[in-house]
Amino acid sequence: MARSPFDTAPPGRLSKRGWRALGIGALALIVIAGAAFAYLRFSTIPPTEQTAAAPTVDPRIATLYPVSYDFVTLSLGWAVANAFVSGATAGQWEVFRTIDGAKHWNVQLTGQSSGPGFTKISAQFFDLTHGFIVVSVPYAGDELYRTTDGGDHWKAVRLPAPESVMVMFSDASYGWTLAQANPQSGQLFNLYATTDSGATWQRLPDPPGDAYGLAFRGATETFMGSFGPSSPHVYTSADAGRSWQRHDLSPPPGQAWDVNGAGTSVQLLPKVGAVAMTHSGPTGGGAADFFTSFDAGGTWRYVPPPPGEVGYQDSFHWWAIRGSVLSKSSDAGQTWSQITSALPNWQFVPHVLDSEHAWAELTVVGGYGLAITSDGGMHWTRAAVPHL
Repeated sequence: MARSPFDTAPPGRLSKRGWRALGIGALALIVIAGAAFAYLRFSTIPPTEQTAAAPTVDPRIATLYPVSYDFVTLSLGWAVANAFVSGATAGQWEVFRTIDGAKHWNVQLTGQSSGPGFTKISAQFFDLTHGFIVVSVPYAGDELYRTTDGGDHWKAVRLPAPESVMVMFSDASYGWTLAQANPQSGQLFNLYATTDSGATWQRLPDPPGDAYGLAFRGATETFMGSFGPSSPHVYTSADAGRSWQRHDLSPPPGQAWDVNGAGTSVQLLPKVGAVAMTHSGPTGGGAADFFTSFDAGGTWRYVPPPPGEVGYQDSFHWWAIRGSVLSKSSDAGQTWSQITSALPNWQFVPHVLDSEHAWAELTVVGGYGLAITSDGGMHWTRAAVPHL
């Protein structure tokens, strides 16, 4: 499911945790990655070190270690946590599933990790039985699993390169993988495609050397961001990643780009459209600027800084939460209306399923939690969290 590229920093500025993923990922050729610019939202301090300083929390609704979630519906969801003890040389991640709206969680998969950090999960289902889970393990890259029985059983899928750092599918058969390229080649990534659910992979022509991240809605609507010294730009492909066209982004009104560059990411909106985010402000000092495209990347429109962390109900209806305030937009972030200022004082990362239902990752005093809403975000209920 799509992840918001916006974060909870002040308007027009991306938080340190968001751009930490960008900087570390690109400079290390992204040994930790997920959907374009998958954010390291939480602290990478091992749980044992957090426990000593953190207040006591209710273990039913909060954890002292970060957990990543992905819900297909408000009832069916997945979570992953990375257990890594300080001083150890190896740890273990665990994938959990809920089928009752986060009342109960059951372990589905386990695997080895080589370091602490936020472990991202993406569940991609295309019908009631066929789907994939991608687990983005810190310092190791992505691991891919496939189900043909609705998630009751999973089979590991071999990826085309040992350092695959992004895996995405557009249907139950067709998918792409980005793999870390040889640093001496001047190339950030190599690109592979499969048409048989990952049984075999074909190496595609290399994307542009500075191309970074991947987002696609099918063979004719494919995006990549960029990283490196240049004015902000994105790439699009209309032939399933075999050739690419560069699109330069115009600076915000009254500003000019820092041509030293930094990075630009692209994320798909539900059903139609995409969001581009760039870190190349007029001074290069941390400002983040946002743009939308609704013509497969041909043109881009500047989006004013949103009033909080954003979740997408659909391509044009967006939610934003900062502190106790929920705002909504019906024009893809161009204007916002305040809905309520009475939310609990949690740090929300909202993910909207429809006009009434959403779930949110929480950062609360002493830990991390999960909340759900069934009334358009007016009221939120803490949900149970999985435990290792």
